[in-house]
Parts: sequence; structure tokens; C-alpha cells
Amino acid sequence: MKNQGQKTQQPPQLATRLFFWMAGSAAVEDLYGDMEEIYFSNVDKYGKSKANRMFWKQVLSLVFSYALKSRKANAAHSYRASSISPALLYNFFKVSMRTLIRHRSFSIINILGLSLGMSICLLSITMYYSIQQFDLFHINKDRIYTVNTLVINNQVNDKFATTAPYVHDNLKSYTNQIEEVVAINDGFSGEVKINQNTLPVSGLYVPPAFLKIFTFPLMAGNESTALQEPFSIILTEKAALRLFGHTNVIGDAIELENKGTFQVTGIMKDYPGASHLQFESLVSYSTLDAIEPGLNKRFEDYRFYTNSYTYLLLQKGSTPEQLKIPLEQIAQELSNPDETLELNLQPVTNIAAGENINYSIGPSFDRLTMAFFILLTLIILAPACFNYANLSMARALKRSKEIGMRKVVGGGRRDIFIQFIFETFIITSIALFGAIYIFTIIREEYLAMIIGAEMLDLSINLPVMVAFVGFAVFTSLLAGVIPATYFSKMRAISSLRGGGKAGVLFKSKLRNGLTVFQFCLSTFFIFGAIAMISQYYHSMNYDKGFDEKGKVIIPLHNIEPEIIAHEYSNFPEVSEIAFSSGIPGTHSNNEVWVQTYQVEDSVAVHQMFVDNSFLELMGFKLIRGHSFIENLNQDNEIQIIVNKTFAQSMALAENEIIDKTFRLPHGLTARVIGVIDDFNHLPVMKQIQPFFFRYDPSKFSFATLKVDTQNVFETATKFEQKWEALNDLIPYEFTFLEDKLNAIYDQLKNPIKMFGFLSFLAVSIACLGLLGMVVFTMENKVKEIGIRKVMGASVPQLTRHLSQGFLKLMLLALVITIPLAYAVYEFMLQRIIFYNKTIGLVEILSSILILSLLGSITVFSQTIKSAKLNPVDNLRYE
Repeated sequence: MKNQGQKTQQPPQLATRLFFWMAGSAAVEDLYGDMEEIYFSNVDKYGKSKANRMFWKQVLSLVFSYALKSRKANAAHSYRASSISPALLYNFFKVSMRTLIRHRSFSIINILGLSLGMSICLLSITMYYSIQQFDLFHINKDRIYTVNTLVINNQVNDKFATTAPYVHDNLKSYTNQIEEVVAINDGFSGEVKINQNTLPVSGLYVPPAFLKIFTFPLMAGNESTALQEPFSIILTEKAALRLFGHTNVIGDAIELENKGTFQVTGIMKDYPGASHLQFESLVSYSTLDAIEPGLNKRFEDYRFYTNSYTYLLLQKGSTPEQLKIPLEQIAQELSNPDETLELNLQPVTNIAAGENINYSIGPSFDRLTMAFFILLTLIILAPACFNYANLSMARALKRSKEIGMRKVVGGGRRDIFIQFIFETFIITSIALFGAIYIFTIIREEYLAMIIGAEMLDLSINLPVMVAFVGFAVFTSLLAGVIPATYFSKMRAISSLRGGGKAGVLFKSKLRNGLTVFQFCLSTFFIFGAIAMISQYYHSMNYDKGFDEKGKVIIPLHNIEPEIIAHEYSNFPEVSEIAFSSGIPGTHSNNEVWVQTYQVEDSVAVHQMFVDNSFLELMGFKLIRGHSFIENLNQDNEIQIIVNKTFAQSMALAENEIIDKTFRLPHGLTARVIGVIDDFNHLPVMKQIQPFFFRYDPSKFSFATLKVDTQNVFETATKFEQKWEALNDLIPYEFTFLEDKLNAIYDQLKNPIKMFGFLSFLAVSIACLGLLGMVVFTMENKVKEIGIRKVMGASVPQLTRHLSQGFLKLMLLALVITIPLAYAVYEFMLQRIIFYNKTIGLVEILSSILILSLLGSITVFSQTIKSAKLNPVDNLRYE
């Protein structure tokens, strides 16, 4: 038995470690106990220095003694040491379950924390698995490659998924290595005219060999001849149903505006979504030659053919390395003194999951983004594992005697280690079910946030389930290795005396540091969620420079504007009607190059075709000149009303630009007749660009109606009935302009959801970790609390004393994170939203309040409970 003075003396740690390391799995706790008692006796007799030397001498004599060798030999040949029997595993299971039930509160906290941390990891596992499945359905997938172009110049290296058709033509001659090579152009799109209605359709220009390389089977039609003739088109089953209502359309003709009449020569089965090639129709490549007669002259210009891709099918037995020299020769022919080109092969199964390349033909889930997402999920999981270890260590005081008894009856370190890993695995397995449940809840929301989600399959199948189980094993090791190591190293004697000593990993500084890290992470995510919510409402309520209230948008779908105006103006709810080619405040691709007044350069200018009613209806502020004089446009001169930014881009004052003329494409001249105040013709994420209105009724695509909004449902019903009388094929669309603009800003909801969910996970796990810390501390301060109460300390005084350490940790986390989060999110928002709102005190104080409130509830729930305990019970417990 140690006296009070001996409690501060310990045998040399290095000698102790050497002794147990040399003993291995042999049971030597009795020998060490004897040496320890002799050491304390020597300290009293001879002093610490001599006692240390004598302890070292005993250790060195024992590690080479027969006594230790025989114990090691017995341990090595014992049944327990050589194998894990089913009976032992059953014993582990029984003990683990008994422990989990006995300490159910700790078990619930651990299971809940691990479920939260593991749920988002399951999301990354299923997404990674889904991406790896892309293009695996092609029979020849191992021999299909695409050719990428790397452009190297003095400033930057750019990699393109596209190649010049020149590359495709040259590769045709390498028949010993290449079985088939095709050029694909993804520029096919248009509107199909069916029964006086138009429907959009898009697809790829491909040669007949396309169907030999890729596995896209036809339901009807001949694969060999379906793409031979110009203006032949193969429709997918889904596209045929959308256009015709049935799939029996072989030989039917469809007319595309500005492209000609196409004959349907094949119907293709709908292919799996997991393909980097996304299309609803295939058009014969010879059609492209017919539509663009100058194609051959531009074959050597690789930049012009941004829509051109080259795919090849290697001969059986050939390797990509055999094409290295031919590709180098072709690249050398395309290079020039300013730029050097490299051509590289990329496996088709690696396109969707590969690196992010310019002009990719389909969606790309590049490695860097995927790696960042996986890292983010592990950052969330790590605190959950740490919390488990922390809570397990908090139980050490109650389980030390159990460990000591196991060691006394013959249990070795390995047995204790395996038992705790086994116990962790059981908890993790239960948590896995909780994680899967959370995963099924968040899966759809996650898919709604990413581009190309319709191609991803995040369902749980057998391989994914196997991966989940493997991940549970990994998590068990990650969470359980520290407590298992700690418990297995506890010595029998010290364990039976009432507890061991936490190792270096769980010294208070590291434990506090990890707790601060968790709250830093939580604060960062909470700050992000609040900042994005603030920006979302700011964007919706931003003054865009026009009146969006009470305006209904109806797409014309080739119905004459005069008909719409006549039919809808009869409704008493409609007070005004105007027409335009676009919708202000939305994304627009309608740009035109305008040659400047000084005839030095050209400027890209956004344009919209409107009538005078539209300018008045939307409340645009005309600050110079006048409105359109309708029907005054001459053959080669048009009227335009520009915004202030347009005048500034031309280096002219607002009053100077009136009656100035500018050159437009196709030999047109534009004369400025008015200047309007700047307005957000693009979403507020984009900066206001040079812009002008033009007058041309043939370009109108939308009708804007100013309506009485007192009875919206009745008005919408009457509008729909009128629309069905005009066009019964195209679904009726009734959209308020305000709703349409707000829908654009729904994209800001995605980061809000993401930050909100990450905040929820991080805060939940951090609070659970803090709870573990508080419980751990209260377990170790039971005697102190009892003495303080006996000495007269009140409950508020004790609560303040017990809580102040944890509150300081939270305060430290806030001091570290708030400036960092402010700088990061302010920088990020300036790049996402041009007309953004500066982060202010509201966002900062809200973040502080939320974190402080949640953390304080967690701390005070335990400290108040401990402060109220009866001191007699506390002292009796100790």
C-alpha cells in the first residue's frame, strides 16, 4: 500500500515500458507489483535516485531471466494466445451487450453521435460508387478511348475534351491498332414542328460506326444503315414518346426549324442514366456536312471545333501505348510557334470520374471535387470518433476493476484489446442502422443540390451494403483503437486499486484542443448557413430597377402576339399586355457584338426585343430620348434604347449618345433613340452589362400581362381554358414574374441546405463531445464537489465553478472562428453574388448566440445536476 508521499513517486517509465514490452503477452502483473512495492520501500530507505537505479537493475535482470522466458513460452503455446475461439467471441459479445445495457446513457450518446457522423460518409460512399459505374454497360468498355487535347503556351496549359476532326481523319489509317474511330459533334439542337406546334430536341451528330463502338441497342431500325444517309435521325424511346406519343415512327419525317426535314430511321432503347454521353437523338454525321458546307476548310482549326470529339475502339490485343507515337506526330502537325499541342487517350470508363476538362461532353464529377467531399465527410466523422473515445475513457473509472479482474484471471492485453474493439464494433454496427436511416432522409435533398443528379444512382444494393459494412469496421477501428489500447495497457494492480492514468493522448490540453476544434467547426458552418440565408433574402428583395409585382408571364410558343393580345385583353383582370423576346432579371444568352463608336473594337452587348408597352408596363426609367416609333425600322437601320452602362462602355455621355449609330452583324446599323437607367437584366449574381432594347415583333416569345391578383386561382383557371382553346398540345404555363425571379435565387437554397445540414451534424457531434467532457470531469470531481458543499459552497457557486472551464473553451472557439469565417464567407459571397450584402452584426451575433445557447444548455444540464447532489453521497462514493 502506498503512503501519501509515495503517491507522488513512480518507477522510471522507460524501465516500466521496457519490462512490459519484453514480456509481450505473458502475464507479469504479479512480478511488476512486487517490483513496485520494493521500489517504494527503497525510495523511503535510500532516496529516489538510488531506488531508480535499483529498479532498473531488477528490470534488466528479469527481462533475461528464466522466469520471464517460461511465462512467455506458456503464453505463446496456450490456446488462448494462439486462437480466438467461438466461445471467446461469444463471451466478448455477452460482456459487450451487458456493458452497453448497463451504461445505456453512454451507449445512446455514442450511437447517436456515430450515426450522425457516419450518415454523411454513407452519402460519399454511394456517390463514389455510383460515379465509378459510369459507362460500364458498354460491351467493349475496356477498349474504348477518347482523345483529349492539351494546349501548351507560355502563359497557361489548357486541357480540352475536344479534338479537331483532323485528328479523327488521321487516326483512320492506323487499322492495325484501331478497329473503329468516330468523330462526334454535340451541336445538334432545334425545334421540331409537329401539327403547328414546336417541341425542342437535341442530340449528337454521329457516323454509323458509333453504334459499333458503343452499346446503344435499337428497338427498331437497322444499326448498319440507320445513320448512313444525310438527314437521318435515331430517336430514343423517351424522345419518340414525347414527340409522337408512340414509338412506331420508323420512316416518319420531322421538320426542324432552320435545319430541314429529317427521316426517323431508328428507335433506341432508353439507355442507363450512368453514361457520360447524354442525348435524346442521334443524327447522321453526313447531315453536318450538308448543313455546314464550309466544314472541310476548318478541319485544322482545333479551337473552332469546340463541339467535336473523337472516340476510338482499339483492336483486341492492342494497347494505348501503341498509339503514343502516332498521336505525337498528329499533335506536332497541329502545333504552331506560339502553342504546342499534345493528344492523350482517356478510357471511356474514366471520363465521368476523371479530371475536370474544358468542354466535357457530359457531366463531370471530377476527382478533386470528390476528394474534397470525402475529406469534408471525414472531418465530420472524426469528432464523432473522438467523442466515442472520450466517453469510453470517462467510463474508465467504473470499468477499471472489471479490467483488473480479467487480467488477474489470465486475460492478456490482446484479449482486452479485442474485447473493446469488439464492443466498439457492436456500437458502430447499431449506429450504422441509424446512419442508413438518416442517409435515406437526406439522399433526395442532396441529389436536388447537384448538377447531373438524374444520372446518379444512390440506391443501396449489395456492393454498396458491403461497402457500408466495411466502413463500419473502419469506423470501429478508428473510434475504438485508442480506448482499446488504453484499457489493454492498464495494469491489474492499479486497475483493482480504482483506476488507471490517462495516456498522453487524453491529457487535458489535447482534449481541450479537440473540443475547441469541434466548436470552431460548428461555428464556421453555422456562420455560413446564416450568411447564405441573409444573402438569399437580400437577392429576392433587391431593387432590380423594374416593377415585378402583379406581372404574369405566358410563353407564346409561336402563337401570334396579336392573337394573345386579342384573346386575353378581354379578361377584366388584365389591365395591360406587352410582348418581349426575353424576361428581364433572368439568365440570357442573347448577345450581339457591336462595333464601337470609335471603330476600334467590338463589345458584347445583351439585347432584348420589346414593344413600347413593355417599357411602360415594367416601369423602366427613360432618362434621355424617346420610346420606339413602331414600324419605323428601315431595311438596314434599327432603333435601339440603351442603358447607361452601354453609353459608358462607348465612352459617351448619356446626352451625347442619342442619335449615334453603331454597327451590328449582318450589315445592320443601330441608331440610339433613348437611354434608360440601369436595371438588372441579369440575376443579381451578375454585374450589369451593356444592354439595349430593340423593336422587332417577329422575335417576341413571351407575353407579359398585368393582372389583378385578388383572385389568382380563378384568373389562372380562366387563362388555362383560353390557352387550351388556342393550343391543346403544349401544356399551359402560368407564372408570376416575381415567382420566376425568385426561382432563380432558389439555387442559393442549396448552399443554405448544405451549410445547415453540416451545421446540424457538427453542432450535434460537438455538443455530444462536450457532454462527454462534462460527464468525464464530473466523474473525477465527485469528491471535490462533496467537500466544497460541506464547506458551504452554494449550488450557483458550484455551477459557476464547474462550468467556467467549458465556457472558456467555447469562447476561445468563437474568438478563433468568427474573424476567420467572416473573411472566408465575405470573400466567397463577393465572387458568387455581385450585388451582395455585406456580412453585418446580425449574422455575427446570430452565430454567437446559437452556438452559445446550445453549448450552455449542454454544460449547465450536467453541472447543475452535479452541484445539486447530496455531499454525503458524493463522499461515500469516493
